[in-house]
Amino acid sequence: MKYILFCFLITFFYCQQSYAQQSITVPCHEVEQVNLATDSIKFKILSRFIDKCIYEKRFSAIYDKGIVHLIQFTNSEGKLCWHLIPRIDDSYKNNPPSQFMDFLGDIILVFQGNQSGSRVQSTKNKEALNGCLEKIIGDRVFTSPTIKSRWTSDVLPIINKQRSEGNRRNLLGNAGEIIIVFNPDGTYQTIIPA
Repeated sequence: MKYILFCFLITFFYCQQSYAQQSITVPCHEVEQVNLATDSIKFKILSRFIDKCIYEKRFSAIYDKGIVHLIQFTNSEGKLCWHLIPRIDDSYKNNPPSQFMDFLGDIILVFQGNQSGSRVQSTKNKEALNGCLEKIIGDRVFTSPTIKSRWTSDVLPIINKQRSEGNRRNLLGNAGEIIIVFNPDGTYQTIIPA
């Protein structure tokens, strides 16, 4: 009798949890939730990319930060492509996407791109999209500081004129980005952009 009651309680609580998970909705309606992991290959690509971002420290494990920017486009050969970019800042706010994906608890922002893979400028209300995305992303990214001017006492050589701003440093190169090209036969190709 105790065994039957125990089984009944476990079944009851399991069903309650499943029902609760089904009723979870997006906290706003300006951004559409999509599912791009429609088959096992795409699921594996996204899963491995996020794992690699964590392993290679592209995401900040100390501060628990990191999202993925996915630019979806069709190349000049007519093939579907994904440009996957790990991000730990809120750079999406300059051109916010209108779609996102919740992938096993990680957030993937889905941007549309042109044939060369560059993001297409969004035509929707930026403030509304950013407000909605802030609710979805929460504390998963760092806030980018505003660019401020830098004072310097340095003088330009030859013309002997005071410099208007101090040095800025940019790190260039691949920051963990990859481009996936899907072939019609179900295979895919991985390209690492320079």
